[in-house]
Amino acid sequence: MIIKAFRRLLPVVFILLAISMAGAVDLDRPFAQVIDSSFFAGLRDNEGVERAIFVELAGSEKVFYLRYAHEKYIMRGNLDRNEEKLLIPLLTNSRTTTYAPCKQNGEPLYEKGKAYTGSLWQNNDANIAFIYVPHLIKDQANDAFVCDYGYLEIIIKNSWQTTQTGLEGIINKLFDGHAKLMRQVRLNRYYLYRDNYRGPVDFIRDSTADVLIFPPLHKATLNKSVADRQSKTDKDRQLVIDLIAFEKFLYSQDMRLKLGMVPGFVKINWQLIDNTDIGSGQNHLVFLSSGPGINYFDDPWQQERRNVPCPRLIFHRDLANLEKIQLYSTYSIEPDAKGIGRLAAINIFQQRGLSDNDARAKVIWATAEFKTSILTAIEDLLCKYGLANDSPDLMPGFEFTGRLYKGNPVNNEIRASQFTAVRDYLTTVLVPADTAETYLQAYRSKLADSCRHWEYNCGIHYNRLFYEAIESTDKGFRATWLMLQVRESHPTIFRILAKASKSAKPKAFIKIADKISRLAEKAGRNFFLTPYFRHYRNLDKQRTRLWLNYLETCRDGDEKTAAKMFADYTTFYEDLEALCEQF
Repeated sequence: MIIKAFRRLLPVVFILLAISMAGAVDLDRPFAQVIDSSFFAGLRDNEGVERAIFVELAGSEKVFYLRYAHEKYIMRGNLDRNEEKLLIPLLTNSRTTTYAPCKQNGEPLYEKGKAYTGSLWQNNDANIAFIYVPHLIKDQANDAFVCDYGYLEIIIKNSWQTTQTGLEGIINKLFDGHAKLMRQVRLNRYYLYRDNYRGPVDFIRDSTADVLIFPPLHKATLNKSVADRQSKTDKDRQLVIDLIAFEKFLYSQDMRLKLGMVPGFVKINWQLIDNTDIGSGQNHLVFLSSGPGINYFDDPWQQERRNVPCPRLIFHRDLANLEKIQLYSTYSIEPDAKGIGRLAAINIFQQRGLSDNDARAKVIWATAEFKTSILTAIEDLLCKYGLANDSPDLMPGFEFTGRLYKGNPVNNEIRASQFTAVRDYLTTVLVPADTAETYLQAYRSKLADSCRHWEYNCGIHYNRLFYEAIESTDKGFRATWLMLQVRESHPTIFRILAKASKSAKPKAFIKIADKISRLAEKAGRNFFLTPYFRHYRNLDKQRTRLWLNYLETCRDGDEKTAAKMFADYTTFYEDLEALCEQF
């Protein structure tokens, strides 16, 4: 008995040893911003893929993006009203034209608002051209979409001399001497969960995730109109695997357009423009939620549930630590207002007392305090609504923070700016029953040997990445999501559910899940705050710490150290999984 007990504790010993040796990544460590010949060569070798450029603009840190496409370099960014005032007069006094961003086939998706266009140098040097969509034209509001206000694009012909000095010259010229490239940047606050320096970034502002129970979730609804069950299942799988292996980001509608990714068949219904994301100032957001997922868009809007439910992408809680996050207690069509009035209502939800201009012309991001307060309150509200509640009712109405809302709390929104990094933050995918093996095969087919850690996504082995719903219904998905939550808080209940799942007993599984849901209704979010939950979360934080240290070494380019750290991580990961199975 003593020997058995000692063997059981051996993984704990190894885990504690690993914890003692691993320090947390220093988020404020300064890195030199290196823009050299290899930087530009990397852009050419990865055509269409952006790199962030960190600029000091009037004393503040600002991110622009540079990519290489169609034999030219394209730099883009967004300016607020105050930053707009710093632009060189040559630009703001140039000719105006209707802003008309194009789809993949070269046709404009729309023509709306005015943009300044021209060449950056007065000698009409056509090698460097600009497009800028101002907030104001001659002190009057520009009749542009909200997503386009302040959009700046610089088009640089391939003949341009690609050097740091050349790039800084363009930036300095643009802002009339008020801007320069930053020499040092806190890169870990932008790339913490990434193994490279490619793609869009957001700043890690706070530690909201430390108090959250439920991770952010996104329902992948692109194929909601595909009625054939097998066809939809196949298309959903391809969508998810492509997001992980190739695109690596969930992009907003606006970002897909500005990166030239919108197919030619896409059109805007101008008769219903006030009911669209672009017409209501929200198409530059990616929509996630807290809890088991929204209760619509497995099928076309307000149609009877018949389709195979869409996959649910579950992200690491640390996604909530990002700077550009906005929240709402239900779906964004709930406000009585139409068009930009919807954005204004949700902005006022973030911050009372906003001026009309601020509420209707930009997204107001949530503060750390607001995120903590609202997300924990939403978790409590979801528990009391019923975590296994599969009602399709879009508007049961509910009270939240002293106000009545017409919508449904399961349709709450965590709204991220422009993108969500799938390869960085994705930890779980809930998939229909009897499909996990096809997801695993597709994952191996696309990612095998693509890098040292191809088997891991956000530190999770791909064998643990895809979880089958107990049955291919909304109820089945919610019940399975609940099983994943109790894995962290109630290991005995988790094992009972896992056994029912392996034995293919959906009725028993769902009956147990409903009982758990009723317990959580009575206790609220406190139901999950068990001693085991706190221990599990602490161990999982150490796992994450090891993973993030490894990624930092990858970004530093130290292959020898990275190989050793990855071996240490996999040992820790396997020991932790084995330990959790024993309790």
